Amino acid sequence: MPVSLIRDYLQTQGLRLSEDEVRVGVLAAQTVMHNGRGEIDREVLWYAAGDAVLSEHIAPTAGHEALLKQIFMALDSAYSRTVAAQSAVVYALLPSGQSPFLLRLAQQGLALAQQMPVNEEYARFHLPVRSAQTGWLNLAEDVSHWLASGALEGSRNSRSQSQMSLPVCSQNGSVLGVVHVEYESKGALTEAVQADWVALALALAEPMAALLQPEYQEEQND
Repeated sequence: MPVSLIRDYLQTQGLRLSEDEVRVGVLAAQTVMHNGRGEIDREVLWYAAGDAVLSEHIAPTAGHEALLKQIFMALDSAYSRTVAAQSAVVYALLPSGQSPFLLRLAQQGLALAQQMPVNEEYARFHLPVRSAQTGWLNLAEDVSHWLASGALEGSRNSRSQSQMSLPVCSQNGSVLGVVHVEYESKGALTEAVQADWVALALALAEPMAALLQPEYQEEQND
């Protein structure tokens, strides 16, 4: 990945992180995605959790399964490598008439919402929805303060003390999805930890574009 893309993302999101650290993280994620050989149960990849059934929204083809494996392995690697997060999830932003929604592609740790409409009501309670709406990261280093001030609502948010939502963007800047992480403690989202999750969000742009934007895959095959 060109350093210029990393620099653009950091500048757009207002993050003063080490470009070198992020680049190393991107390379690590790409290595896992392209060289990983781990077996993943199809029931884990093509999950059915309550009303959220992945195969109802993404066709269960061999090509899509290969991309889902890449996304799963990259998330698993980042989750294992960083300071233990309470929850980590990768959401895809999918269209649905006048109301797009977030759908979980992969998760680690305690389960979070599997599917969420992207609208103002849900944005009051869910940082990933805000990032999907705006294309901006949301960083809550002290969730209890956000809850007390009304910047974030919902009792479910009290189970974590810090949260971060990062948009996954295509090369033209459109939002493909969101990486969201939660921690049990305040101050867990150090610059080094942020750099790891930024690297994941950047690395996931390619497989998520191929999964969600057919025209991207056609361009790559030309």
